[in-house]
Amino acid sequence: MTTREIFKRNLKYYRKKKGLTQEQLAELVNCNPKYISGIESRNKFPSAETIDALASVLEISAAQLFEEEGSPRNMAAFDKEQFAEELVNGLHELIREDVLNFLEEKLGG
Repeated sequence: MTTREIFKRNLKYYRKKKGLTQEQLAELVNCNPKYISGIESRNKFPSAETIDALASVLEISAAQLFEEEGSPRNMAAFDKEQFAEELVNGLHELIREDVLNFLEEKLGG
């Protein structure tokens, strides 16, 4: 994973953890919401001053925005929402198959 990918993934994680939308974060760091969107989804990369402002608003150190997954202070790269969605989808399919098998067994084909 590249430094930019780590940064944007961590920024998104800490923004969501703080309960902020991209628009709210942009307002707090005094920039355009499209700029935050560009950082999180494309290849825009902020200046050192903006990184410091983002970290300050998110109440973390700037270094935490660059930590890779699995570091002791930062499990930011673990996207809980994505994991939960994948888990629910997998369970949904298993339950569906079990119900269909049960109905077929009890009611016949």
